[in-house]
Amino acid sequence: MASSSGSRAARRPGSGAGRGIHRSPTAVGRTVLDPAAWLAYDAPRTGGATDRAMARKEQGRVPNRILRGKMPRASFDLGGRTYRLEKTLKQDFFAATGRYVSDDGRRVCLKHYHEEPFLGWPLQWAGRLMADREVRHYRLLQDTGGVPRLVGRVGKSAFVHEWVEGHDLLDRAAPPPDDFFDRLEGLVESLHARGMAYVDMNKPDNVLVADDGRPVLIDFQISWAPRPSPWPLGAVKRRLLAMLQEADRFHVGKLKRLYRGDLMTPEQRAASKRPPWFLRIHRVFGAPLRDLRRRVLEWVGAR
Repeated sequence: MASSSGSRAARRPGSGAGRGIHRSPTAVGRTVLDPAAWLAYDAPRTGGATDRAMARKEQGRVPNRILRGKMPRASFDLGGRTYRLEKTLKQDFFAATGRYVSDDGRRVCLKHYHEEPFLGWPLQWAGRLMADREVRHYRLLQDTGGVPRLVGRVGKSAFVHEWVEGHDLLDRAAPPPDDFFDRLEGLVESLHARGMAYVDMNKPDNVLVADDGRPVLIDFQISWAPRPSPWPLGAVKRRLLAMLQEADRFHVGKLKRLYRGDLMTPEQRAASKRPPWFLRIHRVFGAPLRDLRRRVLEWVGAR
């Protein structure tokens, strides 16, 4: 099963000897993958960073040393039910996330943004602002069927949404349905039509394959839905939003190539390897900074 922050990790089917691609005699112009070899295209290989990420998902993403905030609370009350912690999903500098279950078996996910200060700086306002911001993003998309349903707020810096049964793309528990990425593209376009950019589409563990086969997006922490502003600020916001939405579309194509490349034409596969110019620039400058941040966190024991 999967939800807003993770689920059990699964080994990739079809890895190792004997993996192959089988062409159906009835298929014309496209390759049909054997279910045991569905990742034979460009899907991420097991080993290295991918295996480490999956191991962190299975154990819960908790650093060895917590720089700020607390672990998910043991229980909370909401809507006449008491929910108890079933699994810690994630704890980082900004928030703690856990999967909870009520006495009658209802599962939900609670995300609590930290309000504790850091190095003497008061950050209570930041935790509350980030919670309000993410809840607003979820509310904008409640009628799409592509995000978990909001259940309610807990205090001023935490919110609860339903637990979605299924698995995320990183789990690779089964090949996504043939129409999955078409539906994901439609969901992203619906999100864009509401004046939002998802921004985090490059992470396969943010894209769930629900048990009924539909795509579900989770974790809107860094998504952006700017409010209207007068010129010239409004013009700058619209241009930036358009760029972020273009990045969303590119990453949907990239995920499709990684996980169901058999459904793409050669032209589509080639296009999915050509990022927009601003993403290329970001990779040049952002990757070294990301690696430096990772090394610092590992050095202080916070990763």
